[in-house]
Amino acid sequence: MNKILSTIISSIAFVGICHLQNAASAETLTLDSQGYIHDWLMLAPIPLPDRGTTGDLLLKDQVKDEIKLKPKAGDRIKVGNKELIWTQIRAPKNYFDFNAILDSLNDRAAGFMVTYIECEQEIPDVMMSVGSNDQGRIYFNGVDIYAFTDTRPLEIDADKGRVTLKKGRNVIVFKVINENNSWQGAMRLTDMAGNPLKQLRIKLSPEE
Repeated sequence: MNKILSTIISSIAFVGICHLQNAASAETLTLDSQGYIHDWLMLAPIPLPDRGTTGDLLLKDQVKDEIKLKPKAGDRIKVGNKELIWTQIRAPKNYFDFNAILDSLNDRAAGFMVTYIECEQEIPDVMMSVGSNDQGRIYFNGVDIYAFTDTRPLEIDADKGRVTLKKGRNVIVFKVINENNSWQGAMRLTDMAGNPLKQLRIKLSPEE
């Protein structure tokens, strides 16, 4: 098992997904009662080249300057000869499923989920727990903090590490690569005791 972690320290089923309606966009978005993130901006699918392992491809950019991604719903981006649109989604359970959202099976593909966490003050010692099927990579506030380069089924909270949420808006970019079959990911934010963080707001735009 090959894990690359910096800020995050290693201690670390089909599900339907519904697109948010316009009315839902106006509501206050938060973590669920266990700290899982359900609301994301999705960009997928991005076909991977035939050559190279999916683990090696994870460590390469699938879009230009992906570490700096700060999209909003409706933004368009060209990947190769294909134009993709950032789409707002809500996962009804504690993980998201790319294939279910896209209503198609996508082997050797990459996808991105982005969300923004807004805090009224800095919050240190936040436990970020993640799982991916297959490979996963996380950029947090423009820093490459985590990569899992092996294939695996989804295991909720498989990897855990500590981060600090800054005052204001924090950006999380979660890239997941699928080698074949299921294509999923999950993320949870809690305190060090495993309690969900309160008074956090999820935003789906880099600014108001």
